[in-house]
Amino acid sequence: MLKKLALAVALLPLAAHASNLPGYPFIHVGGEGFLRVMPDMGEIDFDISAFDADTNAAVAVVQARVAEVQALLAEQGGDPGKDTEAEVSFRDMRKEMRKSANPDPSAAPEYEIRSAVHVVVRDLSKWRAIMQGLLDKPNIDHMSTGFGKSDRLQTERELTAVAIKDAQRRAEAMAAGFGKKVGAVTAISSGQLRNLTNAVGLLPVDFYNNRTRGTAANSAEKDFLSIQTLQWTQTVDVIFRIK
Repeated sequence: MLKKLALAVALLPLAAHASNLPGYPFIHVGGEGFLRVMPDMGEIDFDISAFDADTNAAVAVVQARVAEVQALLAEQGGDPGKDTEAEVSFRDMRKEMRKSANPDPSAAPEYEIRSAVHVVVRDLSKWRAIMQGLLDKPNIDHMSTGFGKSDRLQTERELTAVAIKDAQRRAEAMAAGFGKKVGAVTAISSGQLRNLTNAVGLLPVDFYNNRTRGTAANSAEKDFLSIQTLQWTQTVDVIFRIK
């Protein structure tokens, strides 16, 4: 009796796996779409910061830099808050405690004044002039940049279409190897079909997990003046019937 019970328990995982399989002949494939496109907009984020024993003096420095950033964008055809070549938004100034050089633990804490800035550049012909102007200014740190497409949704649709065609091609090649044809699509996902692929072990690990991924450059290594090409990928996971 104990042996029968142990056997039944051992078979439970297999039964659970089998229950995730479709009840018809099928082919399971992944497809990938890849596009390299030039961006048509860029974003810049940075902090304006200043320290002075006199907090009011530090506030005045930050306010002066804010006015300079606004003037820089105005020179390039930008207007804060409007849909123009460049627009800028500022967060309210805040006080942040800084590490003091004074070794006396009883010394009063020191604070610096910061304001976060976000710039959207919609005309990338202005990018270099705007970025060079910002890099030349003091009191600017924590800078980061990014690029995008104003028609991102259309690009995503194109990527998905490419990925689906890739999956169709892979499925037809596999079916042809057995003298079969691909039938209707019975399941599709923009990622992996987790219940099926993980439980049954059909996930092509090298396809999803071992793809080369780019790494972001460190701020010290990054060329802020250059416009970076966008490299976008989209994957789909598909189950086809076999005719």
